Amino acid sequence: IRYILRMVDFAGSPVATDDFQRIELFLACRKLKDLDTFSKSDPRVAVYLDNGKGFTKIGATEVIKNNLDPNFSDSIYVDYYFEVKQRLKFEVQDMDGEKYELIGETETTVGAVAGAKNQTTILDLHLKGNKTTGKIIIKADRVKESRQKIYMQWVGLKLANVDGLFDKSDPFLRFLRKSGDGTDLLITHQTEYIKDNLNPLWQGFSITSQKLCNGDQDAPIIIECWDWEKSQKFKLIGQTQTTLRDIVGGKRDFELENPKKKNPGHIRLNTFDIKETPTFFDYIRGGEQLNFMCAVDFTGSNGIPTSSSSLHALKTGSLNQYQQALLSIGEIVLNYDYDKMVPMFGFGGKPKFPNFTTDKVLHCFPLTGNPTVAEVPGLQGIMDAYQNALLHVELSGPTFFAPIITGAAQVAAASMANNVYTVLLIITDGEIHDMKETVDRIVDCQNLPLSIIIVGVGNEDFAAMRKLDCDEGKLSNSKGQQCQRDLVQFVPIKNFIGNPAALAKEVLAEVPKQLVEYKMMMGKKPNPPVQHA
Repeated sequence: IRYILRMVDFAGSPVATDDFQRIELFLACRKLKDLDTFSKSDPRVAVYLDNGKGFTKIGATEVIKNNLDPNFSDSIYVDYYFEVKQRLKFEVQDMDGEKYELIGETETTVGAVAGAKNQTTILDLHLKGNKTTGKIIIKADRVKESRQKIYMQWVGLKLANVDGLFDKSDPFLRFLRKSGDGTDLLITHQTEYIKDNLNPLWQGFSITSQKLCNGDQDAPIIIECWDWEKSQKFKLIGQTQTTLRDIVGGKRDFELENPKKKNPGHIRLNTFDIKETPTFFDYIRGGEQLNFMCAVDFTGSNGIPTSSSSLHALKTGSLNQYQQALLSIGEIVLNYDYDKMVPMFGFGGKPKFPNFTTDKVLHCFPLTGNPTVAEVPGLQGIMDAYQNALLHVELSGPTFFAPIITGAAQVAAASMANNVYTVLLIITDGEIHDMKETVDRIVDCQNLPLSIIIVGVGNEDFAAMRKLDCDEGKLSNSKGQQCQRDLVQFVPIKNFIGNPAALAKEVLAEVPKQLVEYKMMMGKKPNPPVQHA
């Protein structure tokens, strides 16, 4: 079989095109059912989108402790296509560590949310049929493009004590912006509260200009100072208003106002920094290249390739799921690969090539049939190497990822000085058996120019893979060290059967952002654009 190459743009995260508009969803809940016995529920909202191929999780809010009327500051971004019915599902979950109990759920569409009066939708939450367990409030706002990233640290000075004679205020700050039509206030950030302190120093935080003021330097930024209460009935200490233009211009001190309180105090911006965030394209123009690597699962759970039910079975006139993933992702990444030579590895099998054979299960072996050479030329080489390996690899197990990731890390480390960013594609059919070692290796890789894409084939639920994706929070290794950036993207291929373009878009959507985050973390700005003769 010969495979026709298509030139496809790298999937990115544009703010808007003529085809769609990016909108931001701000979420709150009211009168949630309390599922905890000795305290109140710790809710968060997980959001799922269905564009016609089943629901896929697109994001989740932060967890708010002991609160049945939460206002979430973490928003959700959705690309709104006017002509497409896009179903949305909201799950309100009571979190207990990594586990949760469902409080309630509801469904609507992106169009209904975007077209609602004042862009505000209020829906009942349900659990087990028609039982109402609270309400969710969804506010939509159009996203305006901005590449500015802001760092701020605030301090309170002589704040009013609203806690009575025998206690002191527990202050926190809440930042809000007006919605696009000016009819509503949207929470953009909330600091931690500081116990019994009228001169608090809050932790610094980073926020984009888009999030803070939707990219408009003259838009009002409302800052409220509240006294935290365990009952969640917070008391207003005072509030003030400013603009990003005023802050950039040097304003740092802000008097708080409260019509019910004389001299509520003031807040000061101790530290402020604003930077223009480079784009993936800025780095590509400066000569950055991608190095594509592939790793294929040859464990026994795939089924013998000669069986028609095997995930490795070759089909006349169509591609199996492994081939679909290799083709859809490879043809895009290779546009940015500097030499189009792709290291191809297998894991969980026993190589039986004419010049490379062993009875031992190997967890990182070349699919070329040559133990010292792993590279194949271009997309056709990838597809041919995979098809040939099916004739020469005995399926076995177990499923180990750590050796493959270790090999990719060595490649990435060797290319750090050469403006080369490595993208490792792992295609697998089941749960991994070296989770601890895999997490340790991923955390070790956070300071390397590396992204890891995991595509799940077959019908497993891939619970462990979702943990690696960091959607549920940052990874921590066996020593308790946290991974400070997200470098893993997991996608189950079953959600995109028959739609290779959507698969590639979903799989590769995170890579440009991960590359930019890595470069920014390392303090590396884009090189000047490369001039080609």
